[in-house]
Amino acid sequence: METEVKSKQWMRYTSLDPVRRLQYEGRELLGKTLCSTVKRDGENVSIWLDEYDTPHIASHNSEEAEPDIQTRMKATPEYLKAVELVKDEKNQWHNDCIPFGELMKTISPTRIEPKRKNIHWIMFDIWSKPERRYMDYTLVYQKGYHFKIPVVELVDTFIPLSLDELYAKVEEQKKWCKRHRKEGVVIKDYVNQVFTKEKVDLPKRPKLDKPQKGDVTYPPMPEEKILRALQHAFDEVGEANWKNVKISMPVVARHIQTEAAEHYYEKPQNFYSYYVNTPIELIKGVKTDEVPKPDDG
Repeated sequence: METEVKSKQWMRYTSLDPVRRLQYEGRELLGKTLCSTVKRDGENVSIWLDEYDTPHIASHNSEEAEPDIQTRMKATPEYLKAVELVKDEKNQWHNDCIPFGELMKTISPTRIEPKRKNIHWIMFDIWSKPERRYMDYTLVYQKGYHFKIPVVELVDTFIPLSLDELYAKVEEQKKWCKRHRKEGVVIKDYVNQVFTKEKVDLPKRPKLDKPQKGDVTYPPMPEEKILRALQHAFDEVGEANWKNVKISMPVVARHIQTEAAEHYYEKPQNFYSYYVNTPIELIKGVKTDEVPKPDDG
């Protein structure tokens, strides 16, 4: 998830990719509590206050939306309520915030949603500038409820324990969207602020077998990542201390565990085998054969 700050008062909404195009292909979502909300088919429009508490209407890419967007936004029943919300948050709670919502049209851009007579602005997220993070769904829903602003529907909450389970959930929710004529879902890990979107108009993927329940299963740690961890450990302890097991092994274990955690891989079982069997020339960066496997014997 990437957030771009355009000015001190406004920021561009986070860029969203499908699960498989996340930095770690979805591994960063395993074991996390995820919320799926409906992705409405309209235009991303937000409300923000300048230093004089004057409200502004922004589009997805600009802190000042085009005139036609501003005109349509001001014609919705939600505009004045959204302005009241941001002023109340700032003046009563000292929480300068930016609510983001979908400005609907009578005919949706993708033609997926049914035609409607009236246009509305449906809130989907609120950015808290003091906290520099998005409020979780419960808070967004409460703000919407108190100010009578519609909020995107919550489709599901779940904790995936494997990539198969995560991918299956995505397909399940896309089927739900097709039945209900929605563009897709946005899946959010609010704790770690990792957001991803899935749309129904993308190519169909092969059906997945139902995964077995169990502990989170991460992929094995690649050999190059293990070597990288050994190199970090070697740099820390120094060549003079490298063969001293009591000094080196705790550092090796720490670096391998850190490398695995940072890249969402399963930790190898035998740290000592890698420490003993990896040639010192390879650790020091001299080209040799690939890193040997741990000795099972």
